[in-house]
Amino acid sequence: MRSNRAAPRELMVEALAAALFLGCAVPLALAADEAHSLNLALAGVLVVLYALASRIIKFPIGAGYVVPSYLVLVPMLLLLPPGVVPLLTAAGLILGTLGEGAVGGGPVRMRPERVLSAIPDAWHSLGPALVLLSAGTLHGGASKALVYIGALVAGGLFDLASSLARESAIRGVASRVQLSVIARVWLIDACVAPVGLFVTYAAREHAARALLILPLGGALLLLSKDRTARIAQAQHRLELIAHERERLQVAVRRLGEALAAKLDLEMLTDIVLRGSIEALDADAGRLVLSGPIEPLALDIGRSPQVAPSLLAAIETTTASVQPCQLQCGGVWALALPFGFSSEGQLAHGALAVARRGREFREDEQRVMEGLIASARQGASDIVAHQLLREQAITDPLTGLGNRRKLTTDLELELAAATPSKPLVLILFDLDGFKSYNDTFGHPAGDALLARLAGKLADEVAGRGTAYRLGGDEFCVLAGASPSEVPALVAVVAGALEERGDDFALRASYGSVLLPQEASNPGHALQLADERMYTVKRGRHRARANRDASP
Repeated sequence: MRSNRAAPRELMVEALAAALFLGCAVPLALAADEAHSLNLALAGVLVVLYALASRIIKFPIGAGYVVPSYLVLVPMLLLLPPGVVPLLTAAGLILGTLGEGAVGGGPVRMRPERVLSAIPDAWHSLGPALVLLSAGTLHGGASKALVYIGALVAGGLFDLASSLARESAIRGVASRVQLSVIARVWLIDACVAPVGLFVTYAAREHAARALLILPLGGALLLLSKDRTARIAQAQHRLELIAHERERLQVAVRRLGEALAAKLDLEMLTDIVLRGSIEALDADAGRLVLSGPIEPLALDIGRSPQVAPSLLAAIETTTASVQPCQLQCGGVWALALPFGFSSEGQLAHGALAVARRGREFREDEQRVMEGLIASARQGASDIVAHQLLREQAITDPLTGLGNRRKLTTDLELELAAATPSKPLVLILFDLDGFKSYNDTFGHPAGDALLARLAGKLADEVAGRGTAYRLGGDEFCVLAGASPSEVPALVAVVAGALEERGDDFALRASYGSVLLPQEASNPGHALQLADERMYTVKRGRHRARANRDASP
């Protein structure tokens, strides 16, 4: 069936094939034996039946289809003068094409080239007509059988020759697929021809019995519709299988990406969520996670239609720590637990996907479970790495960043600092802490350091970061203009002061403005340290002078 307009070459070939066919069929009809009278009513009925059989009853084979044309062609050849049958066959094909075009789309589909191509499709009727005309009047069962077999073979040969010739002329080469299709057509014609012969013998006694073709054709039509439906179902199943395979391939690829992203928890969870959505052909997804890390909530594709189902599934699974599937407003949501343990600390969470109108199958749940199982180990490794990294850059007593953390932050901040957006680095050393430690003991000294660190972190919150470099040394890195530095130093130094009945603590400090006074972290720390000890030595001398005075 042609869905697009024919190319000029194809039109020329079809026109030539139609002219050649008519050049053979018209003289054959004119030279038909006058002794065979033509029953016009019967001829008209058979032409209509042939039109119906050739355009309505179609059995798919390969990339095309075959029609049971011999169901009507055999009665036409044996009940009508054989010489007129090729023209009647062409008329039936043209009539069927016009009717099919009218039903399928009206004038848009009833293009002249489709009618033109119907004429050379009747070549298969020319061979049997010539055989029957050559045989003349038949007597005896054996001779009839041989002639009928010869007519069937001649029809197949003419059909093959015309099809290959047209195919070669249009495409420049004859297709092997065409030979395979013709062979199947012959087989179906050979099976249908005896049925047509049965109708022929019944109609010889009464012409109206030719209408027996209708119930036989109806039965074949039902079979063809059923076969077409089964093929469509099989094709749909194949498409679903291909889609499932593609989804699983995507899931496997996502796992590979997840393994490559083992050191980034946010990237890992994003990959797992996207992989679950793609593998299960879902519309949206949500993943929540909390525990030894900052709470994480990731959403992909959420909309007002699916949000209630996703949230309900997440809440149910988080509370029960069990898989959950529920339906809300025509949207199905599937949620699975996503908790894990890392370095003795538990993380709790859930992953949910949702889609409209379709429940999630057990095999789909298993795919999602596999994704989560692989991601769970990766997440555990990531959190363990993060905890170790935090431990490596965190002072265990105060919870502030340590010297390693300061070095890293200072390098990054200094690279981004400009004279219009400067930084200030302030080093502190507690005066009187050794005496406090000796008087009250090390546990009291540790408690004091933790208390002072908390006050220092509170003072710089939102403006910078506080660090403990070891012992009684602290540091602050904050954004500040030159005019703001004195006030900032006074405030943070005040946070490190504490007095009691038997002690008094304060901090000596040294500040450096960046990048104006230092261009690299090492120089900045050295300069701040020198200034801090200059202040510290000055205080020692002042106190010594006060103690020495009478």
